[in-house]
Amino acid sequence: MRNLPKVNGTKDVVAYVTGNFEDRNFRPEAQIAESWERSLLKHGLDPKSPQPVDILTDYEIQQQLQRHEDYLNIARNGLTGLSKRVADAGFSVLLTDEAGLALDARLPSADKKTWQDAGLLVGSTWSESEAGTNGIGTCLVEKESMIIHQHEHFFSNHSQLSCSVTPIFDPLGNLKGCLNASCLGATGTKESQFLTLQMIIMYGRMIENSYFRQTYRSQITMHVKETNNFADLAQEQLLAINERGIIIGANRSAFAEYESLLPRGEQLLGLKIEDIVGLTVDQLLTKSNGGSTSIRHESPKLLDEIEIALRIPANKITSSIITPSVIKEPSATSSPKTNKHKHPTLEKLAGEDPGVLRNVQQIRHVINKDIPILITGETGTGKEAFARAIHDASDKKDGPFIALNCAAIPESLIESELFGYRSGSFTGANRKGMKGKLEQANGGTIFLDEIGDMPAQLQTRLLRALAEREIMPLGATSPIGLDIQVISATHQDLMQHIKDKLFREDFYYRLNGMSLKLPPLRARDDKDFIIDCILDSELGGSEDVQFAPQAREILHEYHWPGNIRQLANVLRYALAVSKDKYVTIDDLPIEVRAAKDLYKKEEIITETEEKPMGLSDFVNDEEGKRLIEALRHYKWNITHVSEELNICRSTVYRKMKKYNIVQPNNIY
Repeated sequence: MRNLPKVNGTKDVVAYVTGNFEDRNFRPEAQIAESWERSLLKHGLDPKSPQPVDILTDYEIQQQLQRHEDYLNIARNGLTGLSKRVADAGFSVLLTDEAGLALDARLPSADKKTWQDAGLLVGSTWSESEAGTNGIGTCLVEKESMIIHQHEHFFSNHSQLSCSVTPIFDPLGNLKGCLNASCLGATGTKESQFLTLQMIIMYGRMIENSYFRQTYRSQITMHVKETNNFADLAQEQLLAINERGIIIGANRSAFAEYESLLPRGEQLLGLKIEDIVGLTVDQLLTKSNGGSTSIRHESPKLLDEIEIALRIPANKITSSIITPSVIKEPSATSSPKTNKHKHPTLEKLAGEDPGVLRNVQQIRHVINKDIPILITGETGTGKEAFARAIHDASDKKDGPFIALNCAAIPESLIESELFGYRSGSFTGANRKGMKGKLEQANGGTIFLDEIGDMPAQLQTRLLRALAEREIMPLGATSPIGLDIQVISATHQDLMQHIKDKLFREDFYYRLNGMSLKLPPLRARDDKDFIIDCILDSELGGSEDVQFAPQAREILHEYHWPGNIRQLANVLRYALAVSKDKYVTIDDLPIEVRAAKDLYKKEEIITETEEKPMGLSDFVNDEEGKRLIEALRHYKWNITHVSEELNICRSTVYRKMKKYNIVQPNNIY
């Protein structure tokens, strides 16, 4: 391919691209021209050498269909409904994943081979990096609804297509794929496809809303609209909240409506519902008569009257929500303590942290798909608790959950612990033999904790066992098949271990089908929620426990090197020494109190000695430079900055004050 000159600016791009496509005799819009520029300069494609659309093998297609099973099941009704309305007009309909792979295709009954020859079939890949400018690939890059009409396609062999496409997002705002309707040899102009595009957008929103309702079918959900607006399906706002009134999910219309009204850097997920609609969860339940009637209320964000309709699943009416008097209390025969020691769910463990909630949503998609999960995080962040919750949420929940700490077993014994042995295998062995952890976990879940400490030679054998799904215990005469979910965890940097030749790279990728990173406790904003969960699940309930304001402040500000495990021990100690379950500063362990004293001293020094620095001082200070770089990188998300710099949130704010950094910072 010839060398392509560098171009700068929209005008240059349009002029350059138009020159390269002058045989098409039209001037592209800026968005199309930018896509052509990416195709030429970023992806290295040559418009003079069109390539056929890449098609996956049957085996690869089956793998992808299994991976996206939930998404397909939800989208299928919308896909069928759309196809019925456009097939007679000569349109095919495709549903793709986030990479542009066609997962489902509905083709007009007449001349299906022509459509398939054009690449419109299941298993075709339409990413912009491979197929150049096209409806599916460019829509996924731009994340916008659009029409790519005939000669706007990068490759000339696609110029007979006119494609109307809309992206599809999940309830956490993640791109899931797109919905596409294409016709061959359209005689009209691009404008003639606008009505088709509106229909595609409507069905795309229907799929998204179905996805939302399916995802949060066991949570309280809300339908919000302005009372002076006609109901529009494409603009329907849906929100999901947990028992504490924290927003845990939304559809695209809600994201678009509210995030534009929020301060810079603040996200919709994780906010309290009262900050958005002006009512707490208890007030919503009371005013709606337990969800049976809609509510009209002045919204503090929209500055207009809104109508709110609640949907409350049956399991929530008698759950841990503070139930208003209009909702019936549980019957006297039901005991409120029956589930006291039940292991918390994934959503309960995620609490109100938006990042963890997103990860949990992704985990929900891969459960029962035979995909290994790797959990990473500092010691004490709850890796085993999440592993058990994943097991409880899977089809293998009735099978065993077997945990093995790879760091706590002598290297000489770990192989027999994993694979077991049969009677008489070696001197000193148990006469009856021993089942290894893998065999014990058959039909359930094996949790390999501290996998980073597994000896290198054993990694090879375990890799083979996981790949072949069978083991051969020492002394056995035939292999034993394995049907297990594999979850592993570590607090170590496995990529560094790989560089240091301490961990096999192929073993890492065998374990890491999906990764879940747990944040340290100091970086989480939902410490009150976590405290209540620990009290409820381990210490007999939070109803009668009270904290002095200074004691709670210490629990918030302490840096928690031992994370949630350390917090649980601190709460257990505090309740043991407190009087009448009223926790004061004196009831906290001395090391936690001492940290507060150091914090006070630092505050005094800051107030008396550290004056705000001017620009000249700031530029020459390495700490200030690092802080502003982190703030910029994470778009002023204080939680992410505190995690990156390994300091608590309050320290971030103090340092911002010290260096006179004000958000938004337009100077630097």
